[in-house]
Amino acid sequence: MAARVVVSFDDEIVREVELARAVTVVGRHPDCDIVIEHPAVSGRHALFRVVSRTVYVEDLASTNGTKVNGIATSHQVVHHLDMIEVGRHKIHFFDDSMMAGGVASLEDTVHTDFERTMLAAHVQAPARAAEKPAGDLSRTMAITRDPTLRLGADGPEPQVAAGPAVLALRIVSGPRTGHLIRLDLANTMIGTSGSDTALVVRRGEGLFLARFGGNRAPRLNRRELEPGSHPIGARDVIEVGGTRFEVIELAE
Repeated sequence: MAARVVVSFDDEIVREVELARAVTVVGRHPDCDIVIEHPAVSGRHALFRVVSRTVYVEDLASTNGTKVNGIATSHQVVHHLDMIEVGRHKIHFFDDSMMAGGVASLEDTVHTDFERTMLAAHVQAPARAAEKPAGDLSRTMAITRDPTLRLGADGPEPQVAAGPAVLALRIVSGPRTGHLIRLDLANTMIGTSGSDTALVVRRGEGLFLARFGGNRAPRLNRRELEPGSHPIGARDVIEVGGTRFEVIELAE
């Protein structure tokens, strides 16, 4: 389907973006498809997923959450003229098949009990920015096993004496079996670029798993991952594509 979003801040249009990809990520991180540089927006805050003629918005365990027409949501279908809020920014969704002559007026885009959106009468679409090459997060971040680490081969997993545990993914089947992926970054992508991928998001001391791309949903503890983000912890088993991961604690 032909769909687009218009991003605004304090009643000023920031940019207009066509949802030309299957997945469009919104966030503060420079590798996002729609970059919003504001402290109220998480590094990878939310995503739009296009499936056939349906568009979904999914919150990626963001700090301040995602709202659709004023109601907090983790996963929801969006419709023509819906308004999505990420932090203090507003994202207006348009289905081009419902438009006559493109985005001409945003004055009456959304009427809700909490707000009447008032924006500029005319929107000029900026030139499409050149696509950025995929960064390191587009590939599985595998770290070679450190032989000095004891990972419980002779008994239970080691316990951290003090402070929060440092978690990692141990690849237990598939390519690079035995390698470790530390989960100490804000966002860690796992899987294969261009195929089935998932995102591990750190929020404070919590970790969340969200589907990112591909045709097959990840599996968490043998169950297909539902839309949205889901908490994970030590001893959880994650399957993405042909790779299986176990969440473990590292001895620091």
